Amino acid sequence: MSEMKKRKLDASATDLENFSRQIFGLELYKWQLQAMKDITGKGGKSRVAVRAANGSGKTTMLAAPAALWHALIYPNSITITTSGVYRQVKEQMWPCIRSLAGKVNGWGVQINQTDLTTSTGSRIIGFSTDDPGRFEGWHAENLMIIIDEAKTVADGIFEAVARCQPTRQLVISSPGGCSGEFFRIFNKQQHLWDLHKVTSYDCPHISDEWIEEQFDRWGRDHPLIKSMVFGDFMEMADERLVIPFPALDNCQNNPPSKKGKEVACGVDFAGGGDENAMAIRRGNKLEKVITWREKDTMASVGRFIIEFKKAGLKADEIYCDVGGLGLPMADALAEAGWSVHRVNFGGRAHDHDAYVNRSAEMWFATSRLIEKCEIILPDDDVLVQQLTSRRCSASKNGKLNLESKAEMKSRGLASPDRADAVVLAVSARGAIDDMLTEYVRPSLNEIFAGQMDGDALPEGMDVGY
Repeated sequence: MSEMKKRKLDASATDLENFSRQIFGLELYKWQLQAMKDITGKGGKSRVAVRAANGSGKTTMLAAPAALWHALIYPNSITITTSGVYRQVKEQMWPCIRSLAGKVNGWGVQINQTDLTTSTGSRIIGFSTDDPGRFEGWHAENLMIIIDEAKTVADGIFEAVARCQPTRQLVISSPGGCSGEFFRIFNKQQHLWDLHKVTSYDCPHISDEWIEEQFDRWGRDHPLIKSMVFGDFMEMADERLVIPFPALDNCQNNPPSKKGKEVACGVDFAGGGDENAMAIRRGNKLEKVITWREKDTMASVGRFIIEFKKAGLKADEIYCDVGGLGLPMADALAEAGWSVHRVNFGGRAHDHDAYVNRSAEMWFATSRLIEKCEIILPDDDVLVQQLTSRRCSASKNGKLNLESKAEMKSRGLASPDRADAVVLAVSARGAIDDMLTEYVRPSLNEIFAGQMDGDALPEGMDVGY
C-alpha cells in the first residue's frame, strides 16, 4: 500500500465510489454512486446487476473503474472482464481500463492489450469464450468477474461463473428480450442481487433533444425504445404485430398529401401456387400492386419484364428479394437485360445491433412510416390483411425478428407476397445490393425438378427469412 500512501488517500478511499472520485477524478451521477456502493459490498462480497439505457456510461464510468479499483485495493486479486464476443471486451471495455490506468502512473501498473498486472500481484484479464469449460478455473481469495453486455452472454457462461464462486460480480447490459440469464437476474433471481435500472433521464449527458430524436425515429412504443431509452426489457406478447391494424387504418383514413417524384418498384418472386407481386411507388404514394399466379417460373420472368415496360420502369428503380427462388429469377432477369437491385431478406441488417435480418429491418421501417401517416396505401383488402398479420419477437440480445412464413402458415395465413413487395418498394430505395457471389446458383430446372420430387432446395440456396 506504499504507493497509495503517497497519494494521501483518506480512509474512505477503499470504497469504490470514493476511490473513483479521489484517484480517477470522476464526477459521478447518483445511480453510479449507488451502484458503486453496492459493488464495494459488505464483508468483501457483492453481486450487482445494472440494466441501463444506451450511452449511459455503464462501461466507462462503472465497470472500468471497478476493475482497476479491485486490482489496486486488493493485493493478489484477480479481475475477469468478459462479454458475449471478444470484440466487445477489446474495443469497448479495455480502452476505458487503459485510459483510467494512465491516471495511476507510479502505482506499479503494467498493461498489455487486455491484461493488466500490479506490483502487488493483482491481475485484470479480458477474454471471451462460448465454451463454459474454458471459463472455469479462476480462483483467488479476491475474485471479481465483470460481465459487460450481459444480454449477449450464453447461459452456460453464467453457470461457469457461478462455479468459480467469485467474491464480487458485476453484470451490466442494455436490456434485450424476456429470456436468458440476464433477464432472469431481474426477475426470478432478483432476491439474490443488488439491482439497478438506469434510464436516459438518469444521465445528464444525454440530451432531451437526442431522446426526442429517438422517439421520432422509432416511435415511443417501439420495442427498441423500451431498451435504449427506458432501460426496460422488451416485453412482447404473442400477439405483438409489426404493423397494428389501428395504425394502418389511421394511415388510410388520414393520408398525407401526395409529394415526391422518386420511383421504386418492389418485386416478390413466387413459385408454385403463391402470388408473384410487384408494388410501384411514385413519391410517397403506392400506386398499385400487381399480382398473378404462374407455375412456370420462366413465364413469370417474362411477365415481370412486360409489367416493367408497361409501367415505364428502369432496372435501377426495381428492388427484388433474392432469397429462395429469387436468386435464379433475378439472374434470369439480368440475362434478359434487367439488372435489378438485389435485396436478400434473410441477409445481415444494416443496423445489425437492432434487427436479426434485412427483412425485419425493412418491415419495421415501413411500419414507422405507416404509424406517422407518411405514405399513401392502395385500397387492397388482401394487402391490408397481410401487412397487419405478421408478428414479431425480440431475441434475448435485443434484436427484433419477424415471424417466419412457416410460422404464418401454421396459423393458417398465406405467404405475405403483396406485403413484401410493398415493403421493398417503400424501404429498399438507396440500399446497397447484397453480394451474392458466395451462393451456389442452381438452374431453375434443378430447383423445380427437386421440388416436384418433394426434395428440399439444393444446397447453397438461401431460403430467405
